[in-house]
Amino acid sequence: MKKILACIFVFLMLIIPIHSAFGITQNLEITNNIESSGANFNTDIAEMVSQVNESMLFYYLKGLVDIGTRYVGSENCKKGADYIHEEFEKLGLDVYTDPWRYPKYKCRNVVATLNGTDPSSDAIFVLCAHFDTIGDSPGANDDGSGIAAMLSIANIISKYTFNHTLRFVATSGEEVGLYGSNDYARKAYLRDENIVGVLNIDTIGNTTEKGGNVVYLLKPERSEWLSSIIKDLSVTYNEYINLSVLSIKNRNNDQRSFLNYGYDVIQFVQLARGNYPAHTPRDTIEKVNFIYLKKVTKLILATAVKLANKPIDVQVRFVAPKEEFLYFFDRPIFRQPKVNILGTKARGMTFIIGRTTARINITTDEEINSVSYSLNGIASFSGFFQEPPYEWKIKISNKIFPLTGKHLLGVYVCTSSGKTAYDEMDIFVFTTH
Repeated sequence: MKKILACIFVFLMLIIPIHSAFGITQNLEITNNIESSGANFNTDIAEMVSQVNESMLFYYLKGLVDIGTRYVGSENCKKGADYIHEEFEKLGLDVYTDPWRYPKYKCRNVVATLNGTDPSSDAIFVLCAHFDTIGDSPGANDDGSGIAAMLSIANIISKYTFNHTLRFVATSGEEVGLYGSNDYARKAYLRDENIVGVLNIDTIGNTTEKGGNVVYLLKPERSEWLSSIIKDLSVTYNEYINLSVLSIKNRNNDQRSFLNYGYDVIQFVQLARGNYPAHTPRDTIEKVNFIYLKKVTKLILATAVKLANKPIDVQVRFVAPKEEFLYFFDRPIFRQPKVNILGTKARGMTFIIGRTTARINITTDEEINSVSYSLNGIASFSGFFQEPPYEWKIKISNKIFPLTGKHLLGVYVCTSSGKTAYDEMDIFVFTTH
C-alpha cells in the first residue's frame, strides 16, 4: 500500500513540471543520493582507468592530425575515416564504415561495436565524437581530442567483457550541420536499436589551468540521470581521476541529433572552451594539454564501464506515435524526408493532425503501479493509469482551447517497488481538443 501511495503522490506532484520535481530517467532508476566512494568502488574500473596514459592519447591524436584539415566531403576527411576504421580494426572490434549523403554534403561515419555478453539485454551505450574540421583548422582539440579519447577507451576496454553493448561512433559533418550524427541516430531509430544512453565527446583537450581539474557536462533535462552517475564516479575515483564536474543545461552539437530521436545523451566539454584557438590554423597538437585530456578520458571510461554493467530494472519507450512521421489521427501517413527544411531542431519531429493515441512499451520484471502522461512537463489527469493497456488519447486538459503548436509529450512509469522510468518526444500538433 505504501508503494501505491508513493506512486500516486508522484503523479500528483507531476502538476509541477516533471523535470524540476524529480530526477527521473528514460531507462534507468537513479537515486538522489550520491553514494560514498567506499561503498561504490570497483577494482576493475580502477584498473582500467589507471591504464589511460598520455602516450596513448598522443599516438591516436597525432595519427589523425597528421592527415591535415578534414573538411566534410574532402579527401582528407575520407582518410580520417579510414584511419579511425583501421585503429578500431586493430583492436578486434566489429567495425564498419557507414556512408551518408545530404543535398549539399556527403561523407562517412565509422561505427565500432563491443558486444555485450548478457543474452537477455538489447541495451546499447554509445560513445560519440566527430573527426571533421572546419576551414583550415587541423582540429587537434575540436574534435581530435574526442577521437583520441574514444580510441584510447576502446583500446583499453576491448580487453574486457560487459553485460551491455558498447558502441563507438566517429561522425563527420558536425561542423556544417550535425549531418553524420543525425544520419546515425536516424538509422538507429529506424532499426529500433535500444540506445539507453549516449556520451558525446567534443573538445576536451585544452584548459587555461595547467593540469586543470574541472570538466563541463552539457545536458538536457531528460539526461539528468547520466549527470548524476558521472558526478558520483568523479567522487568515487577522485584518487585516480582528480576531476570535478560542472553540469549545465544544453542541447547543442551532435548531442542534439540523438535527442531528436529520443535518446538520452550528455556531452563532455572542457572548461573555458573560449580560451583556445577554435576553428583556426592554431588548433594544433601543441595546444593540447595532455594532462587534462587524460583526466577527462579517465572519467569517460569509468562512465562507459559503469553503464555497461549497470542493471536496467525498468524502461519505458514510446512506440506510437513514431518519431519523424506525419499522423492523421492514429494513422501514420508518411515519414518526413531525411532533410527537414525547419533545421536541426525539427529533425525527428512528429507532426499530428487530429487526436492521436500515445502507446508505450514497458520492460520490467516488476508489477506496474502507475503510468502517467504529461504535456510540457505537466501531468494530465486523463493520462493517469494503473491498469494496462496504458494508452492515452493525447489531449489538453483545457476544454476551451485546442491543443496546437509544439509540445513535449512525456510518460512516467512507477513500479511496485518504487522504481521509475521516463521517456519523452517532441510533437507538433496542428489542431485537436
